[in-house]
Amino acid sequence: MKKILCLCLLVTITILGKTQASGKYIGNSGVGTDFSIQNNDGKMIPIGTKEDPKGTPYLLENWSNVMVYLTNGTNYTDNTFNYSLFDEQLYFIKNNNLFAVTDDIKEFILTPSGANDINQTTYRFANGYPIVNNANEKTFYQILAKGTHYHLLKWQHKKIRETYVYGAKAEFEYLNQINYYVFDFASNKMNFIGIKASANNIKSTLSVDESIWKAYLKNQTGNSKDEKSMIDFINYLNK
Repeated sequence: MKKILCLCLLVTITILGKTQASGKYIGNSGVGTDFSIQNNDGKMIPIGTKEDPKGTPYLLENWSNVMVYLTNGTNYTDNTFNYSLFDEQLYFIKNNNLFAVTDDIKEFILTPSGANDINQTTYRFANGYPIVNNANEKTFYQILAKGTHYHLLKWQHKKIRETYVYGAKAEFEYLNQINYYVFDFASNKMNFIGIKASANNIKSTLSVDESIWKAYLKNQTGNSKDEKSMIDFINYLNK
């Protein structure tokens, strides 16, 4: 029995070790190149060397390490990955070419290359949450905090903004949009918190009892209008 169990374990490890990202070839220089995109007025903008928007469509400045969990139960790790907030798509570079990941992803974790091992910053994204606003079950949210009662989620998106300066050529830049949500397990509901970080907005949206709020504030000395305060409060409610 022990020999059979060891053999099965070896086969599983071998299969997982060979799992690699599958993707669709996009190009050499990045998302948007050789494409036309639509601005807020519905105007098609040609994207080329001279018209590339200022900034970056990606979440991170550098291509990073990733851990990907697929819906079929397998997973893989790799490097040179990044997440585009413009089209909400995971990309990777292979042989100096850009590919969009075509695997059916359930969750992925990006870790910036060169991050300090002691205080390593990671970005965890997942989908499968209920439909809310213009999002659906395939929409990826960054998980800021999670527990048995609530998940604190951050949705980010980058759009193209066109600006004019009198007498000069129009310029284009990536503009970041942010929505905060709290997923409530008990009601299976997505609660919109707002576009700005605020622990007080969580309290109001979830109708948290005043006694619980005051008990939480006793040990808080920082700013209640930042992401850390939101994370701390959700972690408190999850205890």
